[in-house]
Amino acid sequence: MSGLFDRLYAHFAPEVGVDLGTANTPVFVRGEGIRFSEPSMVAVDTDTGEIITVGEGARQMLGRTPRNITVVRPMRNGVVSNFTYTEALVRRLLERALRGRPLIPPRVMIGVPGSATIVEKKAVTQAALGAGAGRVYFVEQAMAAAVGAGLPVLEPNASGIADIGGGTTEIAIIALGGIVVGSSIKLGGDKLDEAITARLRSSRGFVIGERTAEQLKITLGYYGRPLGRKPVAVVGQYIRERRPGTLEVREEEIGAAIAEPLGEIVDAIRAVVERTPPELVRDLSERGFVLAGGGSQIAGLAETLGLVLRLPVRLADRPLSCVALGTGEILRDRVLFDTLFPASVSLIGRWWRFLRSGMKESSSFSSR
Repeated sequence: MSGLFDRLYAHFAPEVGVDLGTANTPVFVRGEGIRFSEPSMVAVDTDTGEIITVGEGARQMLGRTPRNITVVRPMRNGVVSNFTYTEALVRRLLERALRGRPLIPPRVMIGVPGSATIVEKKAVTQAALGAGAGRVYFVEQAMAAAVGAGLPVLEPNASGIADIGGGTTEIAIIALGGIVVGSSIKLGGDKLDEAITARLRSSRGFVIGERTAEQLKITLGYYGRPLGRKPVAVVGQYIRERRPGTLEVREEEIGAAIAEPLGEIVDAIRAVVERTPPELVRDLSERGFVLAGGGSQIAGLAETLGLVLRLPVRLADRPLSCVALGTGEILRDRVLFDTLFPASVSLIGRWWRFLRSGMKESSSFSSR
């Protein structure tokens, strides 16, 4: 009876998938795809504790707020750094995705880092339930990214995925619906931004903001060989003169700044491949390795990683949306969902099975 109810509920209930990322949180809604992707930021009035806005509205306030307003990133390095603000972020985004409370409470699947703790998951669960969710499920971001990238995760042949997000890099070798070898490191796009800021401060005596560093990473970042792109002029502040100014930043400066953290990510991926059983490595040599997440779009990263691993490496079709798309696909595909979330048999279910087995034994005995 419980299984029948679950299937009926799964068939009729709305479905929402959330990629709870350090930098951005894309939200998937069944029938619509990715409805929106908002920065994982919360603007707070420090005097009253009131939450003013979340997402893009909070991002627009970054670096421009008066003293009584603070822009907070409740997720840091893939870890919930502030439970209250994380709950507020999840609640507001789900309310926006559901456009009010639907008649049937939705099924919500949330992609989280492999290192997420039970306490962190509990806080997010409470937030989702408070926003009107009926059931809340968690899936590791590496698994969701693999599904969203279209990899055949249920097959016995191996699939390799590395999701380079804002706060963490999730690496996994997947076969038969499970992670055979995996790693979650607290290193992602945020560290690249910090490295760019530190480089310009130490070598040029110039301070830039968080958003400017991110833009330089996207515009001039590379790993391997430079592409010959023109310098970019950025606005910031000279430390010695204590005055605002403009600085031309070359491509080579950004490449040198992010080389070390990108090298650590490459080493982590190589370490996972080295721990992979030989039979599965053979599968990877045929199928290749897939990169997802915002950090995977750094110019030259896929090509250089392919040379290091001696495997074909490619970028997913929609790298920024892979995790959110994967959560939606897992909710939709019943076989995939049952494999990743095997249902526990309730007391009534066990009683019904016992009753049916007794009926079968009685029938077989009477037929003798």
